[in-house]
Amino acid sequence: MNGHAMPLDATEMKAYLAYMKWLSTGIAGGAKLIGAGMKGIKEPSRAADLGNGAKVFIDTCAACHGRDGLGQRVAKGTGYQYPPLVGPDSYNSGAGMTRVLTAAAFVRHNMPYGTTFDAPVLSDADAYDVAAYMNSLERPIKPNLDKDFPNKLQKPVDTPYGPYADDFPPEHHKYGPFDPIRAPRCGSSRQRASRAQGRQGTAFGKFNAPSRQSMRLSFG
Repeated sequence: MNGHAMPLDATEMKAYLAYMKWLSTGIAGGAKLIGAGMKGIKEPSRAADLGNGAKVFIDTCAACHGRDGLGQRVAKGTGYQYPPLVGPDSYNSGAGMTRVLTAAAFVRHNMPYGTTFDAPVLSDADAYDVAAYMNSLERPIKPNLDKDFPNKLQKPVDTPYGPYADDFPPEHHKYGPFDPIRAPRCGSSRQRASRAQGRQGTAFGKFNAPSRQSMRLSFG
């Protein structure tokens, strides 16, 4: 989440492809699998509480990721036993995890280590707050983020960087609440649908098929 594109013929790429192929062994195309994808959260109707998020982080996350969030390296060799959530080796500012609703859903159903999606440990609100706290910390900056989402109306409401199709500041997009951001979008969608319906009505709704009697009067 802070790397570079891998050559298609790289050994690592071939290993990824082989692994994905192995994962789907014996599974029919289009099959719905238990545990596939990611469950959402019941989104609090408030801005994230960074103070509570910091407390949840220390109480729940620091044992693996460290109180400073810099992770724990493996005893031998390179890499991490528990990945950093902050700092130069963490995910960058354009990663999906910088979106608080995405991060909260992942945390709620997978963290702390050993948690399963059907028996979450954290509440929705605590997952929301700790995700926001994580994303308030420093991390690598991805360049050219203004070129993401050419269609700004398709930009998720919790994307923490602009430009946006609305007038809400980045802080609001980063920490919520998100329903006020959604409301104008929903209204715009309804207006567009109404206008489209109106155009259809103008084109077709005022056309009245001639009756048999009028046709006889017209053509004798």
